[in-house]
Amino acid sequence: MAQAKRRYKPGEIFQNPLVALAAVALAALIIILVTRSSCSGVPNSNYYCQGVYINGVEMSRYTKAQGEKWLTDREDALLGKTYTYTFEDRKWTFSPKDINASYNTGEVLSKAWNLGHTGSSSDRASLQQELRLHNQYFTTELSYDEAKLDEFINSIAREVYIEPVDADIVLTATEPRIVAQSQDGRELDSEGMKAQIVSLMKQGSTENTFALPVEVKIPAVSSSAAENGLQLIVTYSTDLSASSSNRCHNVALALSRFNAFEVKPGETVSFNEVVGARTILNGYYEATVYYGESVSTGVGGGVCQASSTLYGALMKAGMTTLTRDHHALVVDYCQASMDAAVSDTQDFVFTNDTDYAIYIYTSVVNKDKATVRIYSNRPEYRIELESTIIQNNIKNSAITERKDTNGEYAYYTTEKVLVKEGKLGRKSKLERIYYDWDTGREVSRETLSEDYYSGERDIYYVGVHTP
Repeated sequence: MAQAKRRYKPGEIFQNPLVALAAVALAALIIILVTRSSCSGVPNSNYYCQGVYINGVEMSRYTKAQGEKWLTDREDALLGKTYTYTFEDRKWTFSPKDINASYNTGEVLSKAWNLGHTGSSSDRASLQQELRLHNQYFTTELSYDEAKLDEFINSIAREVYIEPVDADIVLTATEPRIVAQSQDGRELDSEGMKAQIVSLMKQGSTENTFALPVEVKIPAVSSSAAENGLQLIVTYSTDLSASSSNRCHNVALALSRFNAFEVKPGETVSFNEVVGARTILNGYYEATVYYGESVSTGVGGGVCQASSTLYGALMKAGMTTLTRDHHALVVDYCQASMDAAVSDTQDFVFTNDTDYAIYIYTSVVNKDKATVRIYSNRPEYRIELESTIIQNNIKNSAITERKDTNGEYAYYTTEKVLVKEGKLGRKSKLERIYYDWDTGREVSRETLSEDYYSGERDIYYVGVHTP
């Protein structure tokens, strides 16, 4: 006969110890879940909602009071610290309180807490689901009196600053010399210090003492740079042996204006402005001068040789030409395309596009040659100039007619006699070639100019008497 199953009364179930224990555990779990629910419609939840972060910290572990204490303590600690900066035997202290630093702690706590603690039960339940998918992040923002911070830093900057001293270069009559060595200066890295202080106010540090960020301030002209810049890098000469005494005087006078002459990086120089007007009052004599396609005499004759000598030297020194004209006639004192004609309407203008100053020295020795020497840093490459004749012996088709009032060559108006055959012209070009200092290998070349010299006109005498 089958044994009948026993039926328990509702109260008897919990008399079983195992069942009772399970029931207690379940009840505790329910209480914890309800108490620490992520705002799932529980109106009296004491904890922040899951998915809410402040400064990267998940806040659902904190009650409202605990969260407020944690954040307030953290930021009070950041703002209450004192830091010391040291340099040599000096010290400066800084505290965020000195510049009225603060955080918007209350504002951020309020916003974070309100997520899931305001609105209807259904609104809070809906927000709970949203926070699980899309966390909300809040960050406290630092504010401070920037003017006070800047003044604190600037006061230190003024105290530690030392002005660097350039090497003193004197241009003597014969060469540049260093008469006083340079001295390094120093200055505070104000921007770096400001960034570090702001970081300390935001992040804090286990260190309380820091070295003042002082940087060495290098002079614009250091002693070593000055010494390197006093190398003789160019010597260039043109021939004066066929010139008259007056012409040699004019060349020397014009070049003397450039003696012991400094051209700084980026500086532009006009030959005419430096030399001035070619007049008797300014000390110039009459001498042979080129006027267009003819040769004559005039005050300042020979100054073009001074500008041409300077032009050749400057091109070998790597300078940049802004304005330069060639003569209409071939000149004898330099190679083709290496002349620079100047006059009241023509100028030679150049600029120093290098990173270093150049120092120009000029001389005329024994009425034999005109010389320009240039001192500077050695260029990256050795520079040479190459003149090439493209076409030679070009005949000028134009002529000059002069009346022979004395009848020496031509008596009648129907007579025309060649008295002087003009110098032939040419076409030429000038290239600047760059060589490696060590290997001598050509690195590159550039064309500086291509010039056409029309040549001198033939001179004919024509009689003045009617046949």
